[in-house]
Amino acid sequence: MRLPVLLLLVTALCGCVTPLYRETSQGNFTGALDVRWVKNDYFLFLPDRDDPLTFKRSNGTAIRPGPMYTDGGSIPRFLWGVEGYSPWGYAPAYIVHDWLFEAHHCGYAPDDQHTFEDSVAVMAESLKAIMEASSEVRDYFVFDSVVAAVGSPIARRIWEKGSCKPPAFDIKAAQEEV
Repeated sequence: MRLPVLLLLVTALCGCVTPLYRETSQGNFTGALDVRWVKNDYFLFLPDRDDPLTFKRSNGTAIRPGPMYTDGGSIPRFLWGVEGYSPWGYAPAYIVHDWLFEAHHCGYAPDDQHTFEDSVAVMAESLKAIMEASSEVRDYFVFDSVVAAVGSPIARRIWEKGSCKPPAFDIKAAQEEV
């Protein structure tokens, strides 16, 4: 058995703080998170004009997501009923992570300068920020498995081969409605 798999099993059984969690720095969130339903399991994130969602990384870099389509966390549907694996349970972290992919694919500066490795680190830092803010949602196994998933070869392939999917309507007009 490979070490990461063994580590995940031990963590699941004992609830111990993992090295990955312990060694991950934590950023912090400010602002409001607003999404609009578009169709089943597909939403539009719209930054709040007065209080935009912002994630400040431990290194001081701020990430402020722009308008984009999202499914929340790209959690496989068969896991949605398992505690900790809702596509909206850690929504701020999932929105920031989705934004980095969208910025990369669409060339939205300054966030298009982040690397795939940055996107994994941002997910870890933002997920830890949520888990540290509320012990009720702190789950080291979920943390390790989500960070492993966003750093996987499948996620890298989406980073490298994905395409820009800008919202297909006038974003400024939609934001003025809010």
